[in-house]
Parts: sequence; C-alpha cells; structure tokens
Amino acid sequence: MKKMITCLLAVAALSTACKEEKKEEAKPTVTTAVTLPYQIGYASDFEIGDSKYAQIVLAAWKDYDNNTLQNSLPVFADSVTMYFAEGSIISNKKDSAIAFVAKARGSMASATSSIDAVTVLKTKGKDDTWVCVWGKEVDIMKDGKKDSMLLNENWMFNKDGKVSVIRQYYSQIAKK
Repeated sequence: MKKMITCLLAVAALSTACKEEKKEEAKPTVTTAVTLPYQIGYASDFEIGDSKYAQIVLAAWKDYDNNTLQNSLPVFADSVTMYFAEGSIISNKKDSAIAFVAKARGSMASATSSIDAVTVLKTKGKDDTWVCVWGKEVDIMKDGKKDSMLLNENWMFNKDGKVSVIRQYYSQIAKK
C-alpha cells in the first residue's frame, strides 16, 4: 500500500512538472489613426506623467485651504502666469503672484476643497508636464456668506519641474 501511494505521488509530481505553464501574452495596444477636425495649437500627444506632480499640486491646494500658501512658494518658477476663471490674468514674479492669491484667500473665513479626479500628463516632444485637477471648493466669507464652485485647474510644470502656468475654470453649483 505504501508503495502504491508513493508511486501515485511520484506520478502526480512528474505530471505536474511536465505540464507547460500557460503564460498570458501581453496584448498589444491598438491605436486607431484618426484625422482631427481641428488643427491642434499646442499638443495632442500625451502620456501619463509622474504622480509626484499631482502630489505637489494637491499640497498647494491644501496650503490654499489652510491659508498657508506661502508654504508652496518653492514649487513655483521665478515667473508664473495664472489664468483665473473669472477672466483675470496675472503674469508676474512668483512672490507677487502668490501674494495676490494669498490676499484673495485671506479675505475668506475658510476654504474647503474636495478632489474628484487628478491626472498627470507628460506632453510628448515637449519639456513640460501638466497636472489636471477636478474638484469642488466651498468658501465661507468673513460675513458668513457661503459660495461653492466646481473647479478644473490645469497646472503646467516646466522643464525644471516648477509650476509656470495655471489655468483655472469653474462652474457655479446650482442652488436647490
């Protein structure tokens, strides 16, 4: 009986060893060539970028909420251009640009952000990286008035890894 069990175990081990492992082959990515109906002025070829840039942008958002935006000053290039949702544009030295934003934030009692999505895109053929953030900001003014908006911000990091452009878009949240 012991010989029979030993033989069965040996056969089982041998048959397992002889079986070929089926390896899943990586399927090639299929891209479809398309003709875009518009000429693209900046870029249309991106790849996923380094997530450290998302961390930097979200830390700056947190500094904005906490009214400590000066903590994020080192992440900005010497000169920065900011396009705000209401139409104003600031193109200035980082100290002046951040002071402008900090002054606006200082006029509020609080700001609270929530993030819906964030992605990092590396522009192929260029030395920049974009962080795109979608979220919600709820501001409470010093007089108690509450304002909420849905935000999309696109932050461009230059070849030196510093924020040089911010483009902001928003939509007011419909009141119930």
